[in-house]
Amino acid sequence: MSQKLDARYELERKRREELERKRAADYSEKALKEISARFEQMKNDAFDSYVPDEMKNLARNIKNISSIITSDPLAARDLCYETESMLNSIAFLVRSAKEEFARQERLRYEEIQRKKAEAKSKMEEAFYSSLSEIKNPALANFGLKELEEIKTRIQNEEITAEAELVKQIEKAAEIAEEKAAEWKKQKLEKAKLEIMTNQINDAIKSVENEKFENEANKEKLLTEMSQLKENLSMENSAEEITEKINALRAQVDNSLIDEEVRRETVKAIIKELRSQEFTVEKPQLLGEGNNSYVLIKAKKPSGKQATCKINLQGKLNYRFDNYEGMTCLKEIEKFNVDLEKIYSVKFSDERVIWENPDRLSRTQSASSDSKRGNM
Repeated sequence: MSQKLDARYELERKRREELERKRAADYSEKALKEISARFEQMKNDAFDSYVPDEMKNLARNIKNISSIITSDPLAARDLCYETESMLNSIAFLVRSAKEEFARQERLRYEEIQRKKAEAKSKMEEAFYSSLSEIKNPALANFGLKELEEIKTRIQNEEITAEAELVKQIEKAAEIAEEKAAEWKKQKLEKAKLEIMTNQINDAIKSVENEKFENEANKEKLLTEMSQLKENLSMENSAEEITEKINALRAQVDNSLIDEEVRRETVKAIIKELRSQEFTVEKPQLLGEGNNSYVLIKAKKPSGKQATCKINLQGKLNYRFDNYEGMTCLKEIEKFNVDLEKIYSVKFSDERVIWENPDRLSRTQSASSDSKRGNM
């Protein structure tokens, strides 16, 4: 007897979730190292002086990623995506700030030191000491008008108490921070094409470094990312592009997890066939793209054969040949039960698409003829 069947296969949900978590954890660990290295370089390059709030947010994200990478690797991965995008924005802002304010800041600092030495009163000296404590060149620049007004009031003896001086400088700093925030917003808006392009380039590089069995699918995803980059315009919002990039990243994850599920299924089938005393040939990867499948061939010395085809869409086609009587059905039943019980591979939507009872019929016929001959 021979029988050919189609079925859907899937790993136990818990096992697939384990694969998803492992992939997310692997990505997060690698990304965290790269993010941390860039963060340390930014600190060494005095980024804190230009974008202190953004650097604090970056430090907080790094700490949060580290704290959840084991307990919630999926959330850690998503936070890595967000933080990688932050790095591009911060790098651009600091580059812009240096271009606009670095030279002015050097001159300002020199001027403060000179005027502090020439101060005609303790209030003027305290004023210039306070100015030297302002480390953010953007704040110093955007608060220039208010600080000049404070200096004039000191010279006119309108501010005579140090507590009042501190209060006025804090007020000037608040105004400067509002102006600096608006400056950042405008800069990021004007540069969003550059920032989004860098974000897509990072995603492309990540996919290029992945090892796919299905190279056609890899090329398809890379093409979609490249097209997304080519179609960028000022009309796109950063949120929209980030959402599209993350959707493509999800496709990458699903494709690679599907491949891993198939690899585990292939290993399970081979182990089960060997446990039933089949000699299994080396599996072959045939076809291309989404039409690819793994072919497994096995046989016994008695002539019994088993053939399995496993594709990426969760479909399994398998055939058992050259069996006597009902032993074919018994081995198929054992094959199915063991795969689910031992290897967590579950079959569903199973249907017989071909059956050849010839050997069973011939055996029964020969038995009947023999009986009639003996009568």
